[in-house]
Amino acid sequence: MSVNEYFKRQWKNPFVLLLLSGFALFAKNGTYIYTEASGICPCYEQFADDFFTEQSQRNNDTNFVFSPFAMQSFEDLVKLGFSDKPELPDDNFSEIMEGLKDSEAVKLEYKIHLPEGRELAPSTLELLQEKFPSTFEHIDSSNAWMMKAVEQHLRNLKELEKFMGNKQAPSEALVEINTEVNTDWLHPFDEQATKLAEFHTDDNRKVDMPFMHQVSNLRTAEMTDLQAKVIEMPFKNENVSMWLYLPDEEDGLEELEEKLKLKSLNSIEALMSEREVDVLLPKFEDTHEMDLDGEISRSGLDYPLSQTDEDVTIQRPASKLQTKLAMYESLEAHQAADSVAEDHVIAKRHAINLHSVDADTEVNESEEEATKDADAEVDVSCATDDCLKFYAAHPFIYQVVYKHVDEVVPIVMGCFRNLNLNINI
Repeated sequence: MSVNEYFKRQWKNPFVLLLLSGFALFAKNGTYIYTEASGICPCYEQFADDFFTEQSQRNNDTNFVFSPFAMQSFEDLVKLGFSDKPELPDDNFSEIMEGLKDSEAVKLEYKIHLPEGRELAPSTLELLQEKFPSTFEHIDSSNAWMMKAVEQHLRNLKELEKFMGNKQAPSEALVEINTEVNTDWLHPFDEQATKLAEFHTDDNRKVDMPFMHQVSNLRTAEMTDLQAKVIEMPFKNENVSMWLYLPDEEDGLEELEEKLKLKSLNSIEALMSEREVDVLLPKFEDTHEMDLDGEISRSGLDYPLSQTDEDVTIQRPASKLQTKLAMYESLEAHQAADSVAEDHVIAKRHAINLHSVDADTEVNESEEEATKDADAEVDVSCATDDCLKFYAAHPFIYQVVYKHVDEVVPIVMGCFRNLNLNINI
């Protein structure tokens, strides 16, 4: 049954007409009573950890990146614009959204697609535009993926009610949220220091790829209980940074994922202190796209982010959440790469053994001559004997976090474990 046919039948149902007329999204009365939302759920971080681990281990042969903040903001958008008892996002949520608004490191884009001929109530439109960086368009009936997404969503209404805990009314709306992370480092990497080195994948392959290199004073911790080290790479936006977790063992990613679920970000931050760090990071891009409701249903996890009163009826739209990450030397390096038609081929190699961090600089005889001139181009070396070596040459975890008052909020989480097709840069 097509979406239009489905709704033609539903509009003949007096109960559905009465139900939909009360929603903020479709009501004709311009005055509404908005309740204050309960805020970002205290279990937000725990759910983010659980969902990340479940997804990463279920898809254990590929990289994974997603935005728990996009998931939470989708739920808040739905409770504001698609509920018969609209809720406003709380002040903490709004402050984080405001703090990210002008960030080059993290960009959030909301596209709300409505059925042809349907318009938002003026007060709801004003609030959505104020609280979310939104654009509004009509559903394109010629767009196959849009129609398929909405039809699949309509078939899943009953299943949704089971794990959402409240009534789900039919909706043929669609919300897209695009989260884009660009490594707008406070201290950019020197592009001349980017050279090839060997990455050991978790399926026991050894693959050459570009590694960025710098030595900086960073906040870091060597965590024996996690059997890993963590560093904080700050972005130019003072509230946003990237945390990277590197297991001590090359095959330690899955164990690290499980252990991180038992640690709060605040407790990890409390253990960090500034230290000179020799950093080598892979240069790559990654993208992940998901139907939120479908993934939550398949995960089997409790879903606390959509909590509302049982007597609230939600006209929940279909969703598509896309997360993109570009791990480059700088924002400018990424922008330059986007403007070049052909990929830049890196031929020079690092004169460092990335898989023996206790060893001094070493290369084999065949590589020594090739690297001698390359190493003279840029000096990247430690100034102290206490310099920590952080060579991310085997699978690792990263998080983009926002520091809000006394709380560390995860915005994006991901793992790099393998070479996806879109990483050839």
